[in-house]
Amino acid sequence: MYLNSYLVLNSIEIMATIQYEIDINAPVDKVFEYYTNPDNIKQAWPQDIVKESESLSGSKNEEGSEMKVTGEYMGKRDEMILEVTEKEQNKRLVTQQKEGPFKSWTSRQEFNQGNGQQGTTHIRHVIDFELPTTGKIANFLSGDQAKNKIQQGLQQAAQTVKQKLESNSVSNA
Repeated sequence: MYLNSYLVLNSIEIMATIQYEIDINAPVDKVFEYYTNPDNIKQAWPQDIVKESESLSGSKNEEGSEMKVTGEYMGKRDEMILEVTEKEQNKRLVTQQKEGPFKSWTSRQEFNQGNGQQGTTHIRHVIDFELPTTGKIANFLSGDQAKNKIQQGLQQAAQTVKQKLESNSVSNA
């Protein structure tokens, strides 16, 4: 009886949604290209979270293409393979974890002309994730700790991209 109770308690799923919005003084096409390029993830996200990022497909950010992000997830180095599941050029990019440390992970990035102003882009980035309930990862961080770490990373990444694009320190890659 006690073991059954423990198993039921241990099967509680830890799900979270994180959202961050920012305005960048740069045209939508430039922001979309930089913000969604897998090669730029490691440059934007904090080094204590993302160590490497690369495209695994010939075409970057096309539906069905994949990227690999290597980082520190909940205290251990791990890889996450993300697949682009939805793309609307200069408007929306959705990726989902195909393999990795989370039970589930979906990232939705939406791009709009900021406040109706030409040359300004409003980004809304939402990440839905679910932590596994067993295994090494589940033992390293609580749901709140993981959520806070990802929220901080998301905010820092957005601010880094904003700074790079607004200072024109990005080549047209």
